Amino acid sequence: MSAKKPSQEASAARPETKKTAGQPIRAVRPAPSRRPLHGLWPLLRHQFRHTVLYPSNLGFALLLPVIMYFMFGAFQSYSSIWRGHSNVSAQVMFSMGAYGATMAAASIAAGVGIERASGWSRQLALTPTTSATYLANKILLALASALLSLLGLMAVGFFCGAKAEGPMWVAVPGLILCGSLVTANMGLALGYLFRSDAAYAIIGGGSAIFAFLAGVWMPLDNMPEFFRDFAPYTPMYGLFHFSQWPLNDSPFNWAWIVNIAAWTAFFAAIAIRRIRKDTAR
Repeated sequence: MSAKKPSQEASAARPETKKTAGQPIRAVRPAPSRRPLHGLWPLLRHQFRHTVLYPSNLGFALLLPVIMYFMFGAFQSYSSIWRGHSNVSAQVMFSMGAYGATMAAASIAAGVGIERASGWSRQLALTPTTSATYLANKILLALASALLSLLGLMAVGFFCGAKAEGPMWVAVPGLILCGSLVTANMGLALGYLFRSDAAYAIIGGGSAIFAFLAGVWMPLDNMPEFFRDFAPYTPMYGLFHFSQWPLNDSPFNWAWIVNIAAWTAFFAAIAIRRIRKDTAR
């Protein structure tokens, strides 16, 4: 029996194509899987090693909040003063932790811009992976980066004088992770709307401004009236106050939840629309 020629072997290995008169030839995309979140675990495991644990990303997530904690909360004359359910050092630690975690989440999620430029998202679109799987993967990676940032900071704070009641060490980080959904979806949306360098610039500058309006850097009561009235409608206001609420005896405000839900839905809608547009090409 005669062997196949190289040209015949190459043509046999090519993906099936549709030929339509007057139109370019396109490869037939495999039908999306009907199983919910099909292929999520292999994709998550692969990208966790190559994004969250990538040295520059990991270093940024760990060092940023630690440096700010040493600047404002550790070994200060006021660090040991007890206020609410923790000392001031712990309150500063959790405040910087909220900022660092949200920045880490947004930065990891915005990496979608790099994937689009490199062609990774187009290759993924040729697999049965659904848009829901891709979106869930990015959100989980962003939250994993935020969690590593928090754990690293709390370990440093624990040995540098941060003291809080036992439940605070679980409740506050948990609420910070919930609030990080806002900036994770924000990073996704910006990664799809802008080039990767522009997205990172917007995240860096925008997060600093939003953190200022949320009261991370200074109490809102010390700001002019215009900023106090405008702040509750900004993306990081709800997540910051919601996450820091257990530390004080202040009353709970449902407007924080509305703020988190509204901004999360807004950024998620943009991201989903852009994902579907990319995979439909």
